[in-house]
Amino acid sequence: MRALAAVLVVVVGALVAGWAYDAGRRLTGAAPDMTAENAALRQQVASMAAQRERLQAVANTAEAQLQMARAAQEGLAQQLKAAEGEVAQVKEDLALFESLLPASGNTSGIHVRSFRVSLDEADALKMRYRLLIMQGGSKAFSSLPEFRGELQLVVSLMRDGKPVTLSLPEAGTSALPGLRLTHYQRIEGAFALPAGAVARAVTVRILQNGQLRATQTAMP
Repeated sequence: MRALAAVLVVVVGALVAGWAYDAGRRLTGAAPDMTAENAALRQQVASMAAQRERLQAVANTAEAQLQMARAAQEGLAQQLKAAEGEVAQVKEDLALFESLLPASGNTSGIHVRSFRVSLDEADALKMRYRLLIMQGGSKAFSSLPEFRGELQLVVSLMRDGKPVTLSLPEAGTSALPGLRLTHYQRIEGAFALPAGAVARAVTVRILQNGQLRATQTAMP
């Protein structure tokens, strides 16, 4: 009986060892396939990462070029604005020099040689004006007495579909620049528009002792 029991133990051990060996072979046989699949996935991930880096580099380059183009455009806009201001100043100077030339007839007195108005670029409820006033005309080279007067602006507006007139300076507001000249005077300034109003025209009036000496109208 002891001998039979020993034989059974040997047989069972052999069976268990054989099963474990077969199981181990099956497991080790599947491992190479999983390793190959993982390697393929890692390669795909690396390829996608490289593609993403290339696209990011292209995007960065395009963004840099766009910023450079915007900067160049802003620079050109500033240069254009400065050039327009210079042209306007030259036109005013030309008008002044032309007015200084001798002319036939009596052109003495006060004259508005240039008057322009425009909306303020930074504030839609503010209007700017530029004015060139001259005394003398054909007598501009003569000795002239100093002229002192007052400046008045009359603004024609549309508000809520109705015409409105605004006279400046109004009571309680700051006075407009005073006039004091012998030959000519340039004046620049700004005034506020009522909320919801649209300016149609602005008339400048030159007064002396309450009497109208010169006037001119400009449109924005």
